[in-house]
Amino acid sequence: MKNIIFKKLGTMMLALLLGVSVFSLFPTVTKAETANVTWTNGSLVTSLSNPGQSDKATVGKTKGKWYWEVKVSHNISLVGITGESGPKYQAYYGYSGQIINNITSDVRTAYGPTFGANDVIGIALDLDNDKIVWYKNGVSLGANSVKPSELEGLEVFPMVMNGTSAKMDYQANFGASDFKYSIPEGFLPYQDSGTSTTPNPSTKPDPSTTPDPSTKPDPSTTPDPSDTDGNSQPTGDRAILTVTMDNGFDKEFDLSKKELNAFIAWYDAKDASRGASFFAIDKHNNNKGPFSNRKDYVIFNKILTFEVSEYSTK
Repeated sequence: MKNIIFKKLGTMMLALLLGVSVFSLFPTVTKAETANVTWTNGSLVTSLSNPGQSDKATVGKTKGKWYWEVKVSHNISLVGITGESGPKYQAYYGYSGQIINNITSDVRTAYGPTFGANDVIGIALDLDNDKIVWYKNGVSLGANSVKPSELEGLEVFPMVMNGTSAKMDYQANFGASDFKYSIPEGFLPYQDSGTSTTPNPSTKPDPSTTPDPSTKPDPSTTPDPSDTDGNSQPTGDRAILTVTMDNGFDKEFDLSKKELNAFIAWYDAKDASRGASFFAIDKHNNNKGPFSNRKDYVIFNKILTFEVSEYSTK
């Protein structure tokens, strides 16, 4: 097996300059298909008046990839996650641009830009890979050292805290309405049940749409056997392409040699300032849901590294 690693340097400044224009390539997620999640007062707005006072969502998560947004009303605000015990174990992104992590001890590290009144803080909680990424007004602030698994208890909850003596409001959107900014690829709205994309098993094809058996495909359009999709086993020379994005998340694709060469050709061309800024990769066997086809659009300026692991199936 061959294993080839390609690297490209990237910085946080690049992510900030790229801004909301990149996220506009993707559609805004519509509301989730499950019961509402709120703060403990039963509302999407919680008011905190005392320094150190906090509030958390009514529902916790133990697995999956979840996204929510919080609009802040004050320049001294704190937005993050907590465990089942509430204030004792927390990690949050603070108004000063720091990650404040007191899951195991009170550790403060530089993370992103400062934020204040009317900013929207997005949170991408990846419990499957033990990661969390914060967003400011739709722009990813990248990877960090917080590990949600270290929180006390089995469940992880969205959390907000008052950082001063002034009264402040936090308006959450857990997915009951459209998010202001595009949800990260692969994540669900926080209040989603995780089954919204599952097709209705009672749905059956209309027999009147059965194709004419006399119709035969043009032999010139026969697909490359190494591009096999569906439930059949792929054959031929193939590769696992693992793309590491600037937000710390990995995207993995099982590709034919032909598809891999197309990706590398696009990457080399774009590295020389030619061609499109994004590349569409067919999801193939990962095409879950009632869709005939799904593609993952990879942004060139979002790629930190990618790794190719070649193999052959006869």
